[in-house]
Amino acid sequence: MSKKLPIYFSDDAWSSLQDLMGPEGKPSPTINSMLEQIAQQAEFVDQLGLTPILPQSKVSLPVSLERIPAGPAFSTKDEQGKAIDLNDFLIQNPIATFMAYVDSESMLGVGLEVNDPIIIDRSIEAKHYDIVVALIDNKDSTIKRLMITNKMSKSDIKDIFGDENYPLPQMWLKAENPDYEHIIPTENQTFVIWGVVTFNLKRLYHR
Repeated sequence: MSKKLPIYFSDDAWSSLQDLMGPEGKPSPTINSMLEQIAQQAEFVDQLGLTPILPQSKVSLPVSLERIPAGPAFSTKDEQGKAIDLNDFLIQNPIATFMAYVDSESMLGVGLEVNDPIIIDRSIEAKHYDIVVALIDNKDSTIKRLMITNKMSKSDIKDIFGDENYPLPQMWLKAENPDYEHIIPTENQTFVIWGVVTFNLKRLYHR
């Protein structure tokens, strides 16, 4: 059996609630728009199979004071400095951070291989040459390098397209694999930057 219980609000809480609700007791257009954006984001997260980052635990790892050369070793010092927590190192903004898996070889030139886990931060403003997750025509997702044309020199454009006067829109998406085409939006095509890829968590050890 259901029961009706009275709910009491403080003056401040009631004032905030009235701001959120319209005169007819319905959410205001602004709130409706926000709710629609949240719903669209949730649908996109499900579509991509993105995993929200939930940093619920902390594990401190010791950090060597010595940088490790990739070539011949020049020192055998066994020293350790401060400890770091990988949550703090990998995640700047937990509520805006997601993990996904690479699903194509279009960015192979920068080391992104199929099934590599990547960290995506939605709170970072994407800049020229960032690797981003983009949504094409509000339905197709891709990982590419963001290119802002007015940040490029004529020689940069010539190196990529063979013509320094190659017509380009204000922004486009560059593949880092010659077997894949760049995404250059047409007049009837749109793309939205969904987030910036901040880390590739590539597994190097396999049993």
